[in-house]
Amino acid sequence: MKVLPLYFLLIVLILLEPTTAKVFRVNKMTCQTLDSSLCHFKTCEVVHKENGRAALYFNEVIDYKKPIDDVLLNLGVFKILKNRRFQFVNETLDFCAFSRQLMFATGIFGFVMAPILNISNINFSCPLQQSNIIFNGFVIDENTLKEIPIPNGVYMFNIRAAYMKRWATDVKIYASRVEKYS
Repeated sequence: MKVLPLYFLLIVLILLEPTTAKVFRVNKMTCQTLDSSLCHFKTCEVVHKENGRAALYFNEVIDYKKPIDDVLLNLGVFKILKNRRFQFVNETLDFCAFSRQLMFATGIFGFVMAPILNISNINFSCPLQQSNIIFNGFVIDENTLKEIPIPNGVYMFNIRAAYMKRWATDVKIYASRVEKYS
């Protein structure tokens, strides 16, 4: 009989916990440039709206002047417990392959990419030739990511982008999954 690793059991317990939470309350967002020769952030802010709702705004300026035909996106979701972080999602997406087949997004990227199509100026084609990537108010409300069955708690969504095989950006969004906005 094989013994399951402790982290696997923890993930199963986290995912099987009753999911009565309905909304995410965003606490903060940080944007970090990992390679300043490729890009930098002009703005990075969370605008808190009524009753705990929020909108995320950021403007990434791409300093690389040639077309970018190698883009990787990585999404990690962590549950934060006191002094530990447990990662239970780690997905990487080849943006150029994805842009050719938009309807075939799988996993958590399928949940995340649909609302992004509506609020960003991203040209979903490769090579990327734009100089600014603007997320103009990604609204976090009752309808945002409601399909993701995760329990109440504090989470960190970590989104990293690599251009030309070099990690360029690291965006972290800290949010709490709660019953309702107060």
